[in-house]
Amino acid sequence: MMTITSDLDYKTRPNNYELNHIPGTKGPPLIGNALPFIKDMLKDSRDRVERFGKVSRIVIADQTGLLVVGADNFKTIMIDRDNNFSNEMAYAQQLGAFYRGGLLLLDFDEHRMQRRIMQQAFKFSTMKHYMEPLNERFRDSLINWPKDTELKFYFEIKKVLLDIGSKIFLGEKEFTQESEMVNQAFSDVSGGLGSVLRFNLIGTKFHRGLQGKSALADYVARKIPHRRAGDGEDVLSHMCRERTEKGEFFSDKEIIQHTTFLLFAAHDTTTSVLSHMVMYVGSRPEYQNRLRQECLALGTDELSYDDLDKLPEFEHCFEEVLRLHPPVPMSMRRTIRETILGGHAIPPDTLLFMPTCYNQRDPEYWADPDVFDPSRFSEPRNEQKNHSFCYHPFGGGAHKCIGMHFALMLSKCFIFHLLRNFEVSTPPDYAPVLDWVPIPKPSDGVPIRLKAINSST
Repeated sequence: MMTITSDLDYKTRPNNYELNHIPGTKGPPLIGNALPFIKDMLKDSRDRVERFGKVSRIVIADQTGLLVVGADNFKTIMIDRDNNFSNEMAYAQQLGAFYRGGLLLLDFDEHRMQRRIMQQAFKFSTMKHYMEPLNERFRDSLINWPKDTELKFYFEIKKVLLDIGSKIFLGEKEFTQESEMVNQAFSDVSGGLGSVLRFNLIGTKFHRGLQGKSALADYVARKIPHRRAGDGEDVLSHMCRERTEKGEFFSDKEIIQHTTFLLFAAHDTTTSVLSHMVMYVGSRPEYQNRLRQECLALGTDELSYDDLDKLPEFEHCFEEVLRLHPPVPMSMRRTIRETILGGHAIPPDTLLFMPTCYNQRDPEYWADPDVFDPSRFSEPRNEQKNHSFCYHPFGGGAHKCIGMHFALMLSKCFIFHLLRNFEVSTPPDYAPVLDWVPIPKPSDGVPIRLKAINSST
């Protein structure tokens, strides 16, 4: 058994690669097992479990660690009763260049303290104020989308959600040249994040990403004094007015770090979720009509916050899409001390790669796990309750996503406006290839056609 005298230096220690006592493979030089894992994370995870069990050695490019699946293992890791699994050290290489200081990259007491900065922004009483701009933006966007001709949904909704982020998260009233700059900077950061070769050379995606990061930081810094002095209901304003446990404002640096990471986390996840929702709804006319009847039964042309609980079919659709296509398909942690997982002794400083998709399609907990069946979330089935960690699209434990209710609210609002006003169709026998990285999505952008249901649209 390996022992260490202190945990306090875990942030300065390198990753542990001494894992030969655990079964697995290392793959070809330089890329390791990356190609099959990136191509189809679910298939590769299932293959590895069949060959090696629920804990196996894996090499992904230049990172060696363990692939860990299984609801029991996830419960141990995410509940983390002994503070033995680090988020910061797990994500440092992947996200640190762009999002160091974001909530996902913080551990333990620091994470708990920093999480306070977003609590007011995502309270139910605050989120009611977000409904008006959501209704307005979705209604206006859909009116302007082309009808009776093919459009690529993924790219259209991506633009709409960037605009919504500018209004609800940043407090911009109108789309301006500065808003366009923010959107471009955000896109550059996303491109840099997905770049394989991380050299800060002019002309590379990584270089543009770092420039985008600086542009976003400068933008947020300029807004902080005004937002702190005002009474705005946008997320940035709430963060600027939030105070620490000592009654002090959070620093400008902290606000910048949390704002830029929040834009990344909220935008990419909701883009992925809505793209998959429309993929399923557009290819199932009868199911689509059932959802439409549920929204028409509300008797309103705008969704209120109080209406959200009156759309159970919508909610089950959202949950099933998250089960089949979690927008964050893999979590990561790094061990701090030796621990036991799946009967194996895991040394300190070992990276853990944790594909969410495996547990959420584990036949031990889910009937026909690869079939789209929203009714599995309704009474009396409630398959998501078969284990506390067979369903965890928003993570779990201390790092459970603080914005999960906002994501559900946004998704319901969009689908409400879409189906109330349009019939949505995908190509016949639509079964696209699915991308897993950098964001899970149908690889063809989800081609759809919209047919107006009434003359006003």
